[in-house]
Amino acid sequence: MKLLFIYSYDGSEFCGSQRQPHENSVENYLQKALCHVGIFDKVVSSSRTDKGVHALNQCSVVSCENDYFNDKKRLCELINRHLHPKMHIKKIMLVNDNFNVRFDAIARSYRYVINHSKFSPFLSKYCHFMPKFDIEKLNDILQVFVGEHDFKNYMKAGSSAKSSVRTVYFARAFRKDNLSIITFKANGFLRSQIRLMLSNSFKVLNDGKMIENSYKLQAYTRIPFSPNGLYLNKIFYNNF
Repeated sequence: MKLLFIYSYDGSEFCGSQRQPHENSVENYLQKALCHVGIFDKVVSSSRTDKGVHALNQCSVVSCENDYFNDKKRLCELINRHLHPKMHIKKIMLVNDNFNVRFDAIARSYRYVINHSKFSPFLSKYCHFMPKFDIEKLNDILQVFVGEHDFKNYMKAGSSAKSSVRTVYFARAFRKDNLSIITFKANGFLRSQIRLMLSNSFKVLNDGKMIENSYKLQAYTRIPFSPNGLYLNKIFYNNF
């Protein structure tokens, strides 16, 4: 059997989510905490996040003996002792051996937080500061990305993805007080895709360009938005 962990973390504390030789990654940090409670198998995660990107509901699995951990709530408490304050496990579930935390996911959603207040160094790791903008016009621009497209112009150079075709189900911004929240949901995202979609959307908004060129999405800038305001929101599976 496998244990599935649903957890959140502060991305500013890590070099990214993927395991690294220097051990300053989300997976390395979680692995060390699990070792303290007698779980030594390799952690496998659903999604990779870059340096500075946060997660509200990341999913990872490790293999374990059948029914070895009966009290999931108690196990959660024990592991969190070693994770706080950088990371917090919300829930632990038992899943079958054939469950693939990455490829069984049918969709992923992200949120990007923009703060329109005065700059604060205490919040700068968790949101992107910029003046207010025309949110309706931005929503019009974001609709260009919805649907199945080849996002080869919206991926970081050197990406190992076999295909750059992705289907975006939802892309929309809304305002709450002095915050603008931009949400994306897709069957998957390329490395830096969301941040590149955002940087190009705001360039279009500011310059009045057309982001779509014939049957492909043209990118006007290769500089992605800051990672600080980006949050992995949720991983979607068929069975739960």
